[in-house]
Amino acid sequence: MLKIDLAGKVALVTGGSRGIGGSIAEHLALAGVKVFFTHTGRRSVAGLAGRIRDAGGTAEGIILDAANSAGTSKAVKEIVKKTGKIDILVCNAGRNLARRPEDIPDKEWREFLEINLSSAFYAVRAVLPFMEAAGYGRIIFIGSSAIYDGGGGAIDYAAGKAGITGMMTYLNKSYARKGILSNIIHPCVIETDLLKERYKTAEDKKKLIEQIPAGRLGRPEDIAGLVAYLASPYGDFICGQSILVDGGRTLWR
Repeated sequence: MLKIDLAGKVALVTGGSRGIGGSIAEHLALAGVKVFFTHTGRRSVAGLAGRIRDAGGTAEGIILDAANSAGTSKAVKEIVKKTGKIDILVCNAGRNLARRPEDIPDKEWREFLEINLSSAFYAVRAVLPFMEAAGYGRIIFIGSSAIYDGGGGAIDYAAGKAGITGMMTYLNKSYARKGILSNIIHPCVIETDLLKERYKTAEDKKKLIEQIPAGRLGRPEDIAGLVAYLASPYGDFICGQSILVDGGRTLWR
């Protein structure tokens, strides 16, 4: 039977306690990875770690705002101190709030770019020295289809996710030959709490599904499975790619 085996690997998933991030943490853990994941909610962190352990995986939650540069650096150093390495980084932290550009004050623009773009940089900067020393690393960014269609309802969200694409391109040019491969996954119409807030009624959901050639909403595990694949030996020849996971919706529109 074909199987993704990541036994012995160590991963950090930012923004990892629920939704897409939670599913990524679970999938990696059940593939054998020792997973560390961050979130700002103590209860949600403890809940996910417990579920993973009950399923036979290994996971540890870290209470951390991913936009905290010093905190991120400290967390990475502590992970390496405990495990001796860090093999996989998944930058999933992000926030989206639908509103018009003219309604976004400067302070809020900066805050949203911090969580949607800078948080990924802080994590990458923290792990790169350890990955470079090991001659191995897998960096997977979670972007958004908003970079293609402007969706998501916020200019700061689309701008931040577009910036991550540039970051991924730079990393592959500078680090792929050092054994550090980077890719970005762009989800769309994934059934998370955020999507449920935007499409609240059964009719809203029905209209949305009608726009998706695959005939259903995406699930967090659709993203998580691809993350596990890219982090596995099956993904060793894939780098510098922007992968759209949207059931065909973006091109169909």
